[in-house]
Amino acid sequence: MRSTCALISQYIRLKFIMKNFDTNSLRSPKAFLEKISKQANLPEALERRRNIVEQMSELNSKGLDCFNCSGMCCTHQYNSMQVDPVQALELLAWLESEGRLNEDLIEDLEEVILEYRLNKDFMIGRNREFRRKYTCPFFMKMTQGCSISRAVKPYGCLAFNPLEKNVSTEGKCASNLDVLIERESRNSEVEDKANELISKELGLYWKKKSMPFAIQEIIKGLLKP
Repeated sequence: MRSTCALISQYIRLKFIMKNFDTNSLRSPKAFLEKISKQANLPEALERRRNIVEQMSELNSKGLDCFNCSGMCCTHQYNSMQVDPVQALELLAWLESEGRLNEDLIEDLEEVILEYRLNKDFMIGRNREFRRKYTCPFFMKMTQGCSISRAVKPYGCLAFNPLEKNVSTEGKCASNLDVLIERESRNSEVEDKANELISKELGLYWKKKSMPFAIQEIIKGLLKP
């Protein structure tokens, strides 16, 4: 676990980034993803998610969708989604392509990270980190739903779907582990290599973290010297 001094130093640096963020001070996430993808022979994000996206679309065609739900699985009541560096980088690259890599994004990430203490490591056993719950910064509270394309959503989000029609409350959805296992079996080798390359170049110490913290860590790593 990191020292108190290290945590204070990180907090000060994060506040500095939020206050002084400028896209010109950041290496392009899209360009960095292209570089990593070439080195690791990593297929495009949608291709590696295809079986989960297709399963989700099939369920939607049968009326098994989230359109009537308040989205509690995206809030601090139930959400503790974690991602690896590859997923975080792909999402950040997509945000860049959508013109959403800006100060608003930095502030949204910072707000969620500090409110739910996502930058605090808390171990509950040997090599087991406590997964903190948080409200996803990409959850659209007013109109409901997710503002992120299925092409770059976390694998776990895509595989979590309703079990019946017109779901509007918790407890009636589940994760399809079969499609997740199938997806991983097809892509684990190249994704492991890509994660290793990203972590080495950006100095990441973790394999998986909460999505807001992981994205922020990628941003910090891509800041120009």
